[in-house]
Amino acid sequence: MDKFTLMIVDDEKIIRDGLQNSINWEALGFNLVAVASDGEEAIELFRKYKPQAVIMDIHMPVMTGLEVLEKFKCEHPDTEVILLSGYDEFAYAKKGIQEGAFDYIIKLNMFPELEKSLEKLHQALSHRLEETKQYNQLLLLKNDYTFQQFIKGYTPIELSQAAKESYYCVASVWFPSPPLLLLAFFSRISLPLKVLIKQGNGYIHFIFYKEGEERLFFHQKLVESIRMVEGQLNDNAVTAYKIGIGSFKPNVSEIPQIYKEAMKTIDYLRYGDPESSERSILFYEDWRRQDISINFSRVPDMHWVNWVYSGDDVNLINWIKTVFAEACVNKHITLSDMKYLCVQLAAQFEKITKVHEIEFISLNEFDSLMELEAHMIQFIKERCVTAHRRIQLQKSESISTVKEYVDELYTTNLNLEDVARQFYFSPGYLSSKFKAYTGMTFSKYLITKRIETACKLLVGTEMKIYEIANEVGYSDEKHFSKLFSQIKNTGPREYRKHNKLIGGEIGFVK
Repeated sequence: MDKFTLMIVDDEKIIRDGLQNSINWEALGFNLVAVASDGEEAIELFRKYKPQAVIMDIHMPVMTGLEVLEKFKCEHPDTEVILLSGYDEFAYAKKGIQEGAFDYIIKLNMFPELEKSLEKLHQALSHRLEETKQYNQLLLLKNDYTFQQFIKGYTPIELSQAAKESYYCVASVWFPSPPLLLLAFFSRISLPLKVLIKQGNGYIHFIFYKEGEERLFFHQKLVESIRMVEGQLNDNAVTAYKIGIGSFKPNVSEIPQIYKEAMKTIDYLRYGDPESSERSILFYEDWRRQDISINFSRVPDMHWVNWVYSGDDVNLINWIKTVFAEACVNKHITLSDMKYLCVQLAAQFEKITKVHEIEFISLNEFDSLMELEAHMIQFIKERCVTAHRRIQLQKSESISTVKEYVDELYTTNLNLEDVARQFYFSPGYLSSKFKAYTGMTFSKYLITKRIETACKLLVGTEMKIYEIANEVGYSDEKHFSKLFSQIKNTGPREYRKHNKLIGGEIGFVK
């Protein structure tokens, strides 16, 4: 069930208390946000909470309910008011309805009637809310198409006959927590310039334009329009936002650049301005700050390439944050510059991970450095995981090759240092990874391999013990016998004697 905010206004404490405590507001779909004891207090609380519904007495000192109703309707016409009266006065009821009251109820035995009225009011508000959502959705679709035409530098049909003197400007507003129904906020105000509004992805964009306008007058009206936008946000209790305004130009074809300026200014307010408050506003042409130079032609020589190949997401993310932070405060580093850098980064990841980045390279959906940075951080995290997996797989494949090498040459004079040198590993790294792969140290695996081969020769041939020792890589028979006993818990002669007796049963002798 939709929930709507409601305020009670009555000068009689017994009525106020009765209304608060005798009605199940939650069940009826209302959230009681304020209670006032007279008209002046009601207006103050109304401006603070902006309730969607009000229950109010007509007869109050200082200001009557009808006078308060008139002020409510002037400031917020959509607010619905149920009037209460201690008398059945047709003239008051008629006047209240004329002023826009939703209903008129006599206080005598009012609770049954009031609950029925509240149910009807909830239905009406819900219906209006649904209609508003549908209207806003259609408005969003229409505005999105027209907005895209502007941003591409095309002249929409309605401006095809525009006067020669025309100016255009883009203002973008970013919200950390976008409020609902933003378009409805601005549909209620009449701005001194024509405007196209588009909402989405935490932003609301304004394209201001006016045909037949001189530059000075356009600038004055633009400043006035921005102040009205800011005022509307403040009136609707939007407590955090950044407004970036691009320069204003006389040609529709320049709107794409103006839009980029507005978004760039917001990036600066969000990241680069130490004096920026929760509510801040900046014109691109007023942005004065010493630029920090970044030589993008030297990017391939930086350490980040090594971090890509090692899958070092910590250093890589810290670096990308630093680069974007500098880009945000440098007025001359464009979004296109950063997209080019990101494409280079993606290309390096493609080399190591073998994951094709063709869908990544366009990056057309990003209009803001901050959005691009967030995407890149997530991208780096995901690709570093893939890089780690591939590196581990490659190393595992290399260790597998080392094992095959040992299996082939185990009877020769092998040692860990020589094998590590052969495969370009450090001895310590090879020792660790070989044990992880085989379950045994390098020397234990070599000894076990030799002893297992000796066992087959002891049972399957008539070779002498010293000959078998030489065959599996030991020139010293005593050393061979000692190792054999350690592995098999018996000497080579005892092993041959015991297994020769049962060899036919266990299948050692073929």
